[in-house]
Amino acid sequence: MANPLQERKKPASTILEKHINACRSVLWQTLSLSLVSNLMMLALPIYSLQVLDRVISSGSTDTLLMLTLVTTSALICLSLVQSARSFILVRMGEWLDKKLSPAMFAHSIESSVLQAGLSTGSGSQHLRDLGVIKNFLSGPTLAALLDAPWSIIFIIILFMIHPINGLIAILGGIILFIMAYLNEKMTKSLLDESGEHVVKAMSQAEVITRNSEAVESMGMLKNIVKKWEVTSAKGMALQSLASDRSAIISGASRFIRLLLQVAITGVGGYLVLENKITVGGIIAGSIIVGRALAPFENSIASWKGFISARKSYSRLRDSLIKFPAREETMKLPKPAGNLVVENVYFKPPGSDKPTIRGINFELKPGELLGIVGPSAAGKSTMAKMITGVWKPAAGIVRLDGADVYIWNREDFGKHVGYLPQDVELFPGTIKENIARMDDNADPENVVKAAKTATAHEMILSLPKGYDTDIGISGAALSAGQRQRVGLARAFYGDVKLVVLDEPNANLDGEGEAALVSTLKHAKANKITTIIISHRPSLMAEVDKMLVVREGVAVAFGDREEVMQKLAAGSGQRQ
Repeated sequence: MANPLQERKKPASTILEKHINACRSVLWQTLSLSLVSNLMMLALPIYSLQVLDRVISSGSTDTLLMLTLVTTSALICLSLVQSARSFILVRMGEWLDKKLSPAMFAHSIESSVLQAGLSTGSGSQHLRDLGVIKNFLSGPTLAALLDAPWSIIFIIILFMIHPINGLIAILGGIILFIMAYLNEKMTKSLLDESGEHVVKAMSQAEVITRNSEAVESMGMLKNIVKKWEVTSAKGMALQSLASDRSAIISGASRFIRLLLQVAITGVGGYLVLENKITVGGIIAGSIIVGRALAPFENSIASWKGFISARKSYSRLRDSLIKFPAREETMKLPKPAGNLVVENVYFKPPGSDKPTIRGINFELKPGELLGIVGPSAAGKSTMAKMITGVWKPAAGIVRLDGADVYIWNREDFGKHVGYLPQDVELFPGTIKENIARMDDNADPENVVKAAKTATAHEMILSLPKGYDTDIGISGAALSAGQRQRVGLARAFYGDVKLVVLDEPNANLDGEGEAALVSTLKHAKANKITTIIISHRPSLMAEVDKMLVVREGVAVAFGDREEVMQKLAAGSGQRQ
């Protein structure tokens, strides 16, 4: 069986189109079932017609019994066919979700990375789009669309009963379609704007909740709630206005539907008096016209579902084309840790100004480099390029001669550790987080990584040690504990390159002493290590320093030389 994540490596046309096209044969089957279903629906009006026109006039109980048995059998078949159609559509949606969800989840992560951390929300949008497509294919909207073509059968039968009945059905269908269109036209913009305000209010509530301590401690609660209430009230007012308009149009639509029933019955009565149809034709026509008009009533809702699914499909396809999976090389030998950064430039998406410009340096296995510079100098950007997260706009980063960006990510991750500036842990145990969520991790390697990060004793002091569940985003741990677990994760496995971005940001004196011990271990074991930090205590451990300002390397070399150069420059400015 193919790995779903490997599907992500194929062109967009083979990921989405392959699986969507595979659904077509199922859709043809369900369309055939819809034909059978709609034919079976004729059983009730035919039964009513025959009972009133034949049974009552003939007084034959045998005919009544036979008609009842045949109609009951037809209704049983109708129920079975509709259940089978629903079963098939649901299973098709599950199959599509199973095939595409892992690939789309992986793509949502990769596309977020490729957008260089811009907060576009596109990552979760991919999964929402897939959900829209799945719900459309397996829900009642598609079933209604599959039923729509067969409404012509009911209209033809109405014409067969009498042409006036058919004309009434067509006229009523047009009026109901116009009413539905007006409902959509008069409420769509209001509901869209209302939805924006609701989402904004929810986002505000989440931010306020996360900062509840600051709100409470500084007496901001009244002002914050008042501001949130304004946003929420706007959404509610717009939704109320849309609901009022919809209620008026819905009431008018109900009146039209009832009027059509009256028209069919009234005209039928007149035609009976004129001996142009039978009494059974009145009942049959009344039943059939309801079924014939159903697609017109549901037309806008069904069409909206189709348009939404088509937009979701287009967004997914365009995203896969715009952000294709990175090309990866064959599996490479274990690196020694020789890092070369060759004249790299980096430009954030949508920007013409590079944030990193022409940086060069080289590290030999086991060397420790400290990257320093003011805020927004490009230090964290360098960390992401060195670890292959972001691709340079120009230049290249090599580990043992191989481009880190196209290196097979799973293989690359076995040899590289990374502690980002904002440490994020995943729901699960400490063991799972250190082992990078590998269920088959060797406990000895987990303990070894924790000891390397001097976090072993700290972990053992927790209620369940390595089996402690840290909760969502590591909520059960303090900021310093999360940072030390993240440090252990960075040193897990046979790593030869480790990048630490502000590794001591949340550490106390004990934690920082443990970090210094970890750096000495890295140097002793020939692990090339890069440290980004503002604290001079860590710079005492490095072999080389890189000073970055406004994306440019203003100094690089042995630590002592760079420190002297910085001191000299500071003295000249004074």
